[in-house]
Parts: sequence; C-alpha cells; structure tokens
Amino acid sequence: MKKAFGQKSNIVIYLLITVALLLMWSGYNLYQSDVQLTYLAAFLWIFTVVILLWYGNKWIFDFLNSKISWLNHPSKRFFLQLLISCVYSLLCINGSYYLFKIQTTLTSPDLSQFVVLNVYGLLFLIPVLLVNFSVYFMQQWKIAHAQSNKLQEENLRTQLNSLRMQLDPHFLFNNLNVLSSLIEKDPRTAQHFLDKFADVYRYVLEFNKEELVTVGEELAFVDAYVYLLKKRFEDQLRIDINVPAELTDSFFVPPLSIQLLIENALKHNKLSLEKPLHIAIFVENKTWLTVRNSYAPRAGTSVKRGKMGLENIRKRYAYLSALNLKIHQDDSFFVVSLPLLEIEE
Repeated sequence: MKKAFGQKSNIVIYLLITVALLLMWSGYNLYQSDVQLTYLAAFLWIFTVVILLWYGNKWIFDFLNSKISWLNHPSKRFFLQLLISCVYSLLCINGSYYLFKIQTTLTSPDLSQFVVLNVYGLLFLIPVLLVNFSVYFMQQWKIAHAQSNKLQEENLRTQLNSLRMQLDPHFLFNNLNVLSSLIEKDPRTAQHFLDKFADVYRYVLEFNKEELVTVGEELAFVDAYVYLLKKRFEDQLRIDINVPAELTDSFFVPPLSIQLLIENALKHNKLSLEKPLHIAIFVENKTWLTVRNSYAPRAGTSVKRGKMGLENIRKRYAYLSALNLKIHQDDSFFVVSLPLLEIEE
C-alpha cells in the first residue's frame, strides 16, 4: 500500500514539474516575440504557483496522514503540517518567481522583491491553510457525527428489539395455572384455551422482528390475549373493542402496544365483582387508537413500573415517527391514545 502511495505521489510530482516547465517555456517564447505580454506572463506564473501549491500541499497532507495521526498527536500534527506547508509553499513561490523572472526579463529579482513576495505569500498562505484545516475538521466531525448517530440508532434498535417483544413472565405462569384447572373440569374449553394461548405466543414469535403491524393484526392478537384474561378474571374484567373494519388494514401500530396498555391497566388497578375493571379500545377521528380504563389504583402500586411500560411505547414511537402518545388521567379514567401510522408506498 505504501509502495502504491509512493508511486502515485511521484507521478503527481513529475506531472507538476512538466506543467511548470511548459508554462515557463511558453512565457519565455511569448516574451521573445516582442509582444507586450507582461500580464499574460504574470498569469502563467500565478497559475503555475497555484498548481504546485495545491497538489504539493495535498501530497504533504496525505503523507502526514500516513505517518502521524490527528487523533493521537493533534498538536504535533497541526504545527508540523503548518511548518512544512509554509516552507514548501514559500520555496515554490520563490523558486517559480525566480525562474519566470530570469526567463522573461533575463534579469534576476532583487532582494526587496523576494522580501515583498514572502511577506505577501505568508499573509495569503496562513489563512488558506487554516481554512483548509477547518474544512478538514468539519468533514471529520460530520463523519464522526454520522457514525455516532448510526451507533445510537443501532443501540436503540437493539433496545427496542428486547423491549417490544416482552410479555410479563407472570402471564405465562398464571395462564398455565388456568389451563391446568380447566383440563379436568372442562377439557373442551381447555383445548380452546390452549389454542388461544398458542395464538398469543405465535404472534410474539411471528412479529418479533417487525417494527409495525396493521391494526387488524394487533387486534386479532388482542382478541386471543383478552380471551385468556377473561378466563382468568371472569366478570371482574370487561373489555370492549370498537374499531371500524375499514381502518384495520390501512393503519399501523407497533406490535404489542395495545397488549402492554391492557397489562398496565391490570397491574395498577383493583378488580372485583362489585367494581370490575372496564377497558375500552376505540378509534378517535381516524387518527388515534385509544385505550381507556377505569381508574381504581391499587394500594402500594409502583408508579415507576407503569411509567416504564409507557416509556417503552413512547421510545418505539419516537424511533418510528415524529408523533407521540397522548396521556390523560382524571378521577375516573386513565386514557392513552396511540397515533395511527400510515406507510407510504
């Protein structure tokens, strides 16, 4: 790799020397033709200097990149490149000016001309080099920023993969207990219960890598999930689902988002035959899928755990869109509205 780098740099240097010599030869011939072409000769000199400075400093930059890292030695790299670039640039300016002066006027430049040339050269070079450093650092910052965003996105994606497909471990244990009691008492109902139980976990396995599912797919899962809950809680739980059929295939939600809201309602509210827990699932303005539950908080319920569940859903929506949840609570109800998302084809 270093050998290829050296060969490439040699080719560039030979090319620059050739161009410079051709320009000087052209300037000399034009002058010898007794035509007043002083401005053209000056232009040819400036053009030659610009080419030598551009490619020479680029070569210095690439060469130092291979030798001294900005990351490990930033100060050393900065001052070394500044020094080498200034020395190289002044040599190019002075050497090319001397050759042009000799070729076009047959006289060498005097000391005062060199002093003025170097002063103006430094006044021009240092700001240009600083701008070059600034552009380079800005480009590196953009690359680092893009990589940082990509890493954050991958980290968030990993977190969401683990968060979105969680069912409460107690859910499995409780439903196995219900199934065990049904097997002896009502084998047919036990078989139906087992089918619904399988539907719930099939959904989890099937959509464990999906970021969005249709409202219809989510509600089909919720139907199986609710069946299991009602077998466990019976008349202590009442769930009403009222979602127009025409919306079920055209709008999307993150998988398990409705289930998580139902689960939170069960965790944080009291259930009894006298005061059953009411949960309503409905659509508002064809924009929001709302889950509303009656509010009867249990004594000693951890508010933090409830917030964690809502934060789970909020993070998933933040990853997928600019829309956010709407949460409302009063003395009678706790309401969470999920934005209905559309996928542009």
